Amino acid sequence: MMRSNLITGILLLVFSVIFWLGADAIPKSRLGGSVGADGLPKMLAIALGVLSVGYIAQTLLTARMAGPVIAPGREPRAVDYTRHLRAIGMIVLGAVYVAVIPYLGYILSIALLLLSVALYNGKRPSRGLLLFAVLGSIGFYLLFVRLLDVPLPAGIWPSLIG
Repeated sequence: MMRSNLITGILLLVFSVIFWLGADAIPKSRLGGSVGADGLPKMLAIALGVLSVGYIAQTLLTARMAGPVIAPGREPRAVDYTRHLRAIGMIVLGAVYVAVIPYLGYILSIALLLLSVALYNGKRPSRGLLLFAVLGSIGFYLLFVRLLDVPLPAGIWPSLIG
């Protein structure tokens, strides 16, 4: 268990560095103000990095204080990988969202993301769920694009409409 926690912490730390580099690659705008479009992603990368280092330190300290994990003559218990597979499924949903947002645009992409995450986590298809996805996407659009002036992709729709 300690080894898997340590590997997880290191992978999260590497991901935080990659996330920082991705945020740093966001184009700068003269209209961005004192905190540009890269501000929030960089803060999230820092938070993930700090939490990853804390998780690594906690794992190492716990292992050092606990001593040997398995007593002689006892078998280690099997790891349940279904939790890991569910987490990988959530990451895949996020990756698909990032891949389709330039084509479908922000509103449709976020609506599909909200809908697919809810369905993936066991929600039954219903009109209420569809309403949640539509209203959620409109709410996020109003928050980020209109209120915070974060430029998000419109997708192919403007070119099709004229």
